[in-house]
Amino acid sequence: MTLPQIISMISIVLLTTMAIFIGIQLIYLLKELRDTLSRVNQTVDTISDTFEKISQPALGIFAILEGFKESGKIIETISHLLGRDKPKPPVDIDAYDNSL
Repeated sequence: MTLPQIISMISIVLLTTMAIFIGIQLIYLLKELRDTLSRVNQTVDTISDTFEKISQPALGIFAILEGFKESGKIIETISHLLGRDKPKPPVDIDAYDNSL
């Protein structure tokens, strides 16, 4: 074998070894990334469940308040239909003191 063939063979062996080593390291990196993403996904799911559990009572309270509001409107409509509206008295302008 000539010197250029020996140098070529050594460089091919070194480059192949480096490529295999980098490939193995890349596989380990992708496994670690997959594990990290699965943990992040579990955390996001836990946070989502917690917010859902917190929001359920809040929605119930808002529904109760909306029911009170609607029942007030119903009572106002019924009293208007029955003629029990109390008209507001007009304001007496002469009762005010204009001496200032």
